[in-house]
Amino acid sequence: MILFKEFIVALVSVLILATSSFLWKLAAHRRRFQDLPKPPHSFLFGHLALFFSIARQLPGKIPVAITIHRIQAQFNLPDLWYLDLWPLADPFLITGDLAIANQFLNDYPRHPMVLKQALQHLVGGTRGLVSPDLSEWHSSRTMIRTAFSITNVQRFVPTMARYSMQLREALLKRATIGNPFPMIEPLEKWGADLTFHFLLGEDTAVQRGGWGAEANTQVQALVAQADHPFSVNPWTLRQRKKARNLCQDSVRQMISKALKDALQRDQPAGHDQFVSLIDSLATKYREEYPGRTEWDGDTLVQHVDTLATMFLAADVSSMYIFCHIAQDPAVAAELRKEHNTVFPGNMQATLETVCQTPSKIKELPYTTAVIKESMRLRPPGLSGTTAPNGHTVNYKGTEHSLDGLFLITNLFRLQYNDDYVSSPLAFDPSRWLPHPSAELADSWRPFQRGQHSCMGENMMMPGLVTALLLTVRDIDIALAYDDGDICLSPELGGMAYMEGNFAAKPAKGLPVMVTKVAH
Repeated sequence: MILFKEFIVALVSVLILATSSFLWKLAAHRRRFQDLPKPPHSFLFGHLALFFSIARQLPGKIPVAITIHRIQAQFNLPDLWYLDLWPLADPFLITGDLAIANQFLNDYPRHPMVLKQALQHLVGGTRGLVSPDLSEWHSSRTMIRTAFSITNVQRFVPTMARYSMQLREALLKRATIGNPFPMIEPLEKWGADLTFHFLLGEDTAVQRGGWGAEANTQVQALVAQADHPFSVNPWTLRQRKKARNLCQDSVRQMISKALKDALQRDQPAGHDQFVSLIDSLATKYREEYPGRTEWDGDTLVQHVDTLATMFLAADVSSMYIFCHIAQDPAVAAELRKEHNTVFPGNMQATLETVCQTPSKIKELPYTTAVIKESMRLRPPGLSGTTAPNGHTVNYKGTEHSLDGLFLITNLFRLQYNDDYVSSPLAFDPSRWLPHPSAELADSWRPFQRGQHSCMGENMMMPGLVTALLLTVRDIDIALAYDDGDICLSPELGGMAYMEGNFAAKPAKGLPVMVTKVAH
């Protein structure tokens, strides 16, 4: 009995000590934000209650960037402000200011939470492009840079064109059926065909139902994991982890096999031919270790994690381009005018010209402007970084410490900021022609800049140009949302509002009707 009483006293003492420590940390933490720019702040909850209250007013899968943008607009906050979500996360320091965005994105590494909770969680590893070790991360980027060079990508354009013709065929088939369908379905397959071929160097035939179709199903299942609703149910979490592990094992085994096969086959012939990423990595390894036909274990793991990261990029966030074209017939008409002028003749003649002279797609400035304007209005969302202790940022004459903060560049706010773009809510491709203003060009960050720049920009931009060239001329697209569907403000996309945090897409997969254009 005495021992039991002593145990109870000890337990109560521990609880009192833990509670006192927590309250002391809470008081010290909340006082830190007393005089800083922020929305209404609760001493007990910080901004947790406010954040979840605003989030509940929006559809469930809407990106966090939209919730943050809504808070900033509702409380008329400046372009550097604080969001206190402690103890669930490090406090956010959020910016939509170009100069501060440059500092956050160019000078600092990704926040550990971005790696652990998002990228590593989906990839199933911690090496290569998702490594917390900056030296390894930079080394992995250096190793893949050759494959993403403008010259190598230009050699890949004929392959892009052939896949875009398959997309065209799929859309024309839909036109004959005459029923609405989610545009995401053919576009995801098209994007996977491009990405898988670029990475692996072979046609996996996603659009044709080949083995790449199953691989794409696994990749999409991994991406979907990022947007599962929050749960503390152990059974639910166990089932999600089991499903995620199965998908990761399948994708990673496929990548590992492809890497091993690449090292054992002959090197790609011809200095003027396209070289896939996997062949580029094998070539570098042979140069470093002549005569080897097997990867060492450490390098293999690093490359598998890097390639798994890039497989997730097969997810097509850029499908909003077709949404904007569907909403503006004048844009579609101008695209057709440009395509007919630069590539006269029928579609087969256009395909042959693109294959013979890939650089000719650079002669489509209006098409490129449409793509850029669409990405300006619907950017990927947030980019989170962290700074070393002792660093500060100056905003309008005031120094702000960056210690212990989750530095957030809200691309949605940055690319809508009327300090850098006039009439920011309007879809206006002409703002990019003949040349954009310096502010507009510098604030356009869908592919990031500096050390966090996405090398996939070199592949995705010509890929999208090719897809528009080979589809829009013969196909009309109209949105097919139901009258009862949720409709947000035009700024947020109306019925085609953004869904998803890892890769935002239009709600319901962008339901559309397509018809064949009568010439």
